[in-house]
Amino acid sequence: MADSTSFNQIVVQSTGAPQAAPVKARRKTSRLGKAASVVAWVGLMAVGIGAVAPLSHFAMDEIHNRLLLQADRAGIEDTLEKDWSQSTSPDYVETLSELAMQLPVVDTGSAYVAASRATELDDTRAFAWAQLAYLETRRASGKVNEASLNALTRSMDACPLCSEELIAWRFNFVLTNWYSIPDPLRRRAFEQADLLRWVGQNTEFLAEMRVKARKNGIPFDAYRAAVKTPARTWDIDPSAIANAEAAATPG
Repeated sequence: MADSTSFNQIVVQSTGAPQAAPVKARRKTSRLGKAASVVAWVGLMAVGIGAVAPLSHFAMDEIHNRLLLQADRAGIEDTLEKDWSQSTSPDYVETLSELAMQLPVVDTGSAYVAASRATELDDTRAFAWAQLAYLETRRASGKVNEASLNALTRSMDACPLCSEELIAWRFNFVLTNWYSIPDPLRRRAFEQADLLRWVGQNTEFLAEMRVKARKNGIPFDAYRAAVKTPARTWDIDPSAIANAEAAATPG
């Protein structure tokens, strides 16, 4: 995964609305804080380079990735205009892919090339595969195709349970495109999403997903009940379900 850590909160879409692309959170810091962070990192890397010469290539990749993460909009756009397609750093191109999708006018072309390059360099890049699942669907006018399904599967293979944000995004993607998703992938999404019941603050998200599914005729409860886990100490809070249903009902 790129060094920008984790996805931002999942945006739950209303029935029929397109799902947003996966988004990672970027820590907001002041310009002085950004400068200090970069200077400190460059200094540490310089020491590392001097001490262990074979690590110099890795260190430079890390420096470039850190600088990219600290870039403002103009800096990101300037970077995207350069020829980075032959970069050998999966972190760098994966970061470029996500930043291209966060611009006011998203650059889907660059995001696609960067995510593809990231998976070529490292096929365990679960976020990049999720990004490709989204972009392949978008390129097909919102229709899930074989390329979308392959990318979704590769993301699930690479990171079945390592990130609750990524699990939630894929779960939302499967529910949004339910009738184009093969049943084995549907069940796999439910199995992985069961983790959300045990970690983090996901009660509201699961309740909203249940409402979304039921509106689309998806047997949410039946699929969730079919998931085999060692124990079930709690279920989706009834109050969360009530709140989600109320929010989904036109005023």
